[in-house]
Amino acid sequence: MTDNEQNIEIMKDLRNRLDRVLDNTPTETTTVKHPDARKHFYVSVVKSAVRIGAASALIMGSFTLAGALFILAEILGIVEEVV
Repeated sequence: MTDNEQNIEIMKDLRNRLDRVLDNTPTETTTVKHPDARKHFYVSVVKSAVRIGAASALIMGSFTLAGALFILAEILGIVEEVV
């Protein structure tokens, strides 16, 4: 092997190494799950309605019903973040 051929092989090897370093494409494809905006909206509307119901129950003096509705609204808040 001549010196020129050896230098060409070294340059090819360096080029391959550089290409691997500069290659920013992911080796594995990853799937990102985005939240469903429509479901999020509907759960939010239901949660608001439940809170309005709880506030109405407080005005009427039904503390037990108001407390149960506020707990339900909090559960809906958790569901809202999951969907």
